[in-house]
Amino acid sequence: IPYPLHIGITEAGTPRTGIIRSAVGISTLLYLGIGDTIRVSLTAHPREEVIAGYEILKSLNLRQHGPILVSCPSCGRAEVDIVKLAETVEEQLIKISKPIKVAVMGCVVNGPGEAKDADVGIACGKAKAVLFKKGKKIKTIKERGFVTALMREVERF
Repeated sequence: IPYPLHIGITEAGTPRTGIIRSAVGISTLLYLGIGDTIRVSLTAHPREEVIAGYEILKSLNLRQHGPILVSCPSCGRAEVDIVKLAETVEEQLIKISKPIKVAVMGCVVNGPGEAKDADVGIACGKAKAVLFKKGKKIKTIKERGFVTALMREVERF
């Protein structure tokens, strides 16, 4: 085809289901080499559509824009509210445009190993966390300073 091909899933729905439908449809086409530009259509604020589009491209390693956040599931070993912490960090990372992999892990048992390929991260314990960069421990931080210390390290990276 001698012109750019635009792809997307129309009427995908609300973010909960629409992001999944868009990711599956768009990713499949891009994997097959079909498509030059994408459009994520959601019943949501346009900002959510743009974020979803970037995340689809980042997950396929087609575009590096902004951070990638990895976080562990909320298992019984987590000694912090990992869901709230990961969501707080995710909101802070929206302001960052450089490509960086950030890890937020709920325990010090598996956290550092699971996030060893992250550029920067924290592995939380009871009321404290280990802040690490490229798999190496930088320092131990207190719970009230988790987000501030992590974001400071992200900005320095």
